Amino acid sequence: MPLKIFLDTNVLLKGFGASRGQQALPAYLTDSSVERYTFEKCIFEVYRLFRGVVGKKPSEGRGRWAEQNLKAETDPAPIGKLISQKRSGDPDVDRAYARYWINQILEAGYGIDERERLIEEFLRPEDRDVALTEITKLQQLVVDREKFDHVCNDFGDFLEKHAITKLPYASVFDITQSIEFALIHPTMLDNFVRDTLVPNEDFEIVFAALSLPADVFITDDADLITSSWSLGLNFPLSRDSFCKGDDYLATLQKVKIRKGIVDDL
Repeated sequence: MPLKIFLDTNVLLKGFGASRGQQALPAYLTDSSVERYTFEKCIFEVYRLFRGVVGKKPSEGRGRWAEQNLKAETDPAPIGKLISQKRSGDPDVDRAYARYWINQILEAGYGIDERERLIEEFLRPEDRDVALTEITKLQQLVVDREKFDHVCNDFGDFLEKHAITKLPYASVFDITQSIEFALIHPTMLDNFVRDTLVPNEDFEIVFAALSLPADVFITDDADLITSSWSLGLNFPLSRDSFCKGDDYLATLQKVKIRKGIVDDL
């Protein structure tokens, strides 16, 4: 039976960036001897990062990912760039404006062409320029939203291409699943939180990996790797199973030795 490896958000991003840039892919994406998994929350975090919305931990090392990797004409603008384009003179207004239209543009976009026609037909010439400037800004937001959806879909294609199975929230935290022989179960969450020091941002992700259980947990988050020591000996995923992406092959070999798995010659 193939070993199961779990991919955290940051290593998914690293692999996706390499794939888009036609660079060499990391070994955890090309290894045909294992099954690859990730958690639905990791995918949602990637979507946020496409918008330039980052987590709270510097150790994640992804604070400027969007700015550094989404540079093509077809890529969406991070939220910081959208804010800077408003230029109302009030930074708080600019931030609120950009965040409001992230969602509302889906509805407003359907009527923009009609609004432009009404402006031309009914506004005084001296008022048209200001109104049309606002329409142009909204049209740009419509295009940017389309770019955002496109890169999210590209990421979905990336997951499928590299056979990365998504663990949904609904299955990981399904309390109706049998508990009789379970090593980890949603009803054990309270004990899991009390017994470990896994950071708040990560405990759902680690719990998802435990639910497999994964044989190797790959993350470039140094704080998470350090906190994995608190898993102790009572969970099916041990500290020795956590590694950075660059250490994947060496860690996989250690896991195989521990489990008595001999590679085919």
